[in-house]
Amino acid sequence: MTRKSIFRDPNLCVNCKACLIACKVKHMWPPYTFPVAIAEPKGINLIQVYAFGPEINGDRVHQLFIGIACMHCEDPPCIKACPSSAISKDTQTHITWVNRHRCIGCKACLWVCPFGAPTFDQDGKLVLCDLCIDRLREGKKAACEAACQTSAIFIGSPEEIAELRSKKAVKRIGTSAME
Repeated sequence: MTRKSIFRDPNLCVNCKACLIACKVKHMWPPYTFPVAIAEPKGINLIQVYAFGPEINGDRVHQLFIGIACMHCEDPPCIKACPSSAISKDTQTHITWVNRHRCIGCKACLWVCPFGAPTFDQDGKLVLCDLCIDRLREGKKAACEAACQTSAIFIGSPEEIAELRSKKAVKRIGTSAME
């Protein structure tokens, strides 16, 4: 399997939290339902969604929602910061993963992560997004990508993501030129 990365398009995210719920269901982490539409799902959340805006520009209201999870960095600072060597990089997929038996819960990884992605379970152990590697190996989409109603999440090779970003940039330039 080739290297996989994640792309989240903030222009498409509507903060429905379907990605969070799908992740919880896939990993069997309760509770994954929440009664109030604006409430955050409780428990482990590997994806954090941050709102930016609203901003009024003329007669338009713009608001962005940016989902952050482990970005599986090329050279993850968390690996170097971990004193117990609990974090490593899979040589085949380049996915950053955690050996929970080695994690001592010191949170050094959280201090150095540029995205603030590390999440900790009730035992204080690090939990990271694994890009649903088991699903990807079966030819399926990751749970978050499959659940995303607006196609704001895409998991693919760095080359596929670069091509997607390029197409989106061309589309944005064309759209703004028409306004």
